[in-house]
Amino acid sequence: MGLPLFDAHLDPGPSFFHYAERAGLTSPLGETSTLSPHATTVIAVRYNAGVVMVGDRQATGNYIASRDVRKIEAADRFTAIAISGTAARGIEFIKMAQLSFEHYEKMTDSALSLEGKANYLSPIIQRNNLSSPLIVMPLLAGWDPSHQIGRIFEYDGAGGCYERFDFSTIGSGTPFADSALRLGYRSDIDLDGALELGALALYEAGDNDPSTGGPDFVRNIYPMMVTITAEGFRELDAEDVAARFRAINDRRTQSGGVAGGTLR
Repeated sequence: MGLPLFDAHLDPGPSFFHYAERAGLTSPLGETSTLSPHATTVIAVRYNAGVVMVGDRQATGNYIASRDVRKIEAADRFTAIAISGTAARGIEFIKMAQLSFEHYEKMTDSALSLEGKANYLSPIIQRNNLSSPLIVMPLLAGWDPSHQIGRIFEYDGAGGCYERFDFSTIGSGTPFADSALRLGYRSDIDLDGALELGALALYEAGDNDPSTGGPDFVRNIYPMMVTITAEGFRELDAEDVAARFRAINDRRTQSGGVAGGTLR
């Protein structure tokens, strides 16, 4: 997305918020909606060569509003942003975050570090969540070229930013996903292990939380799975994702739905 030009009297200066308001990109403060669908659940797992993110596709209000929402998007080549909370505002939040990074780089002629991007989101979250009931809880993950590692950043409702060195999960399915992640995470986990653990945690969330959509084998709609590494952001193809969730489902079918004595 390109940045528009302003004349001298309307120039918003270096402030991204002033620019967004002048360009008509922000929603009115205090906007309310009791029927806005909510998006859940997203998981991030750090492994030895980057970060894996897994997100369900369902948006839920008093009913299932959508089954194929994209809750994880690339902010740039090495950074991913995911959202939970109010679905419509969350999708808008992702676009605002992408634009804010571009705005900073064009205004300063320099690139934001991954940590800088994480901190840059805090006032955007604060501005939204403290002035509107349409809450958004994002999750940011990426590859840090300066440290040659994958990093994960989560936030509280007021915009506080916290780095996680193992895994993180957001959304209503968090209690169920977090339990699987705590049991299965290892400090030396590799890519395949991180993908399998992330899929299992999302499966657990979808199996126990009515607002989280698990794999839909009837409609062939499966959660999103992405990796962020030194090669950049990559989304796994649908066949790969389907195979991973079918393997989990087959194991549960054989055991009659019981998880069994081991995590997997």
